[in-house]
Amino acid sequence: MTSMTGRSAALFLLAVAIAACGGAAAATTGTTTTTSTSGAPPLTALPLGDGKVSTSPRVGYVYACQTTFAGGGATGATPWITGGSWDLTAKPVVSGSVSWPNARITISRQGNSRVVSANNLPLHATGTFPIRATDPVFKYDANPNAIAEQTILLTLPATPTAAAAPGCVGQGMIGFAASGAALYNALDAGGRDAAAHEIQDACSGHPQMSGQYHYHSFSNCFIDAAGSAGGHSDLLGYALDGYGVYGEHGEGGAQLANADLDACHGHTHAIMWDGQSVAMYHYHMTREYPYSVGCYHGVR
Repeated sequence: MTSMTGRSAALFLLAVAIAACGGAAAATTGTTTTTSTSGAPPLTALPLGDGKVSTSPRVGYVYACQTTFAGGGATGATPWITGGSWDLTAKPVVSGSVSWPNARITISRQGNSRVVSANNLPLHATGTFPIRATDPVFKYDANPNAIAEQTILLTLPATPTAAAAPGCVGQGMIGFAASGAALYNALDAGGRDAAAHEIQDACSGHPQMSGQYHYHSFSNCFIDAAGSAGGHSDLLGYALDGYGVYGEHGEGGAQLANADLDACHGHTHAIMWDGQSVAMYHYHMTREYPYSVGCYHGVR
């Protein structure tokens, strides 16, 4: 597999890598197929996830390994939050458009493993970090962190298997996106709904203290051609248990909501996996908290 460097070449090669590498994975058991209720909440009134942290799997919650939070993250006012909901369309984003020509990601099938090697620089442009004092969003979130290269080398099961019971997700990286950056769970350092409280850039990403750029929620910069065309969403990345993370559209192109998914934010039906149609478990990223992986379905 050739390393992917440069935005245009990287996007093309990555699509080829995901579609072609390896053979099909086996179907998993214990999760039934669901049909979309088409009940996705409007972007102007997304349910706030504050307080929705659990110590066991629960739909609409993050089953978190960490149960106490020291605080941190954005401390400014949040006028886009009203009561128990927040308005994504009214929430500002970090200014700037910074390209990362040295972005690199390789996804390859090596025997029974899927290997993700990357430097965690995204294939898309980002906002300007640290957030400048002159940026209008500084009064809401004075994020002082700069985006920095990371060494990412993940060896995931190419044929993931269901665990005897779902596992909790930790703070930090819980998966990796095909866009070249880390996926985090829905929580900020204070245990709040990070997508609602913290200020991200136009691609819904931002860096933490060590400079790792990451997403807590769905990004409009993810490439989901199939979902945009009215079909089931494309594969957007992988959780650390090896299962695929797909976009916000389910079978028939319906926009998914928590009611369509299990406690880990996934379900089972036929999907494209390593170039073949396979009935297997997979996660979805949606607009509704917990946005992505709420617990690990698979063995780690």
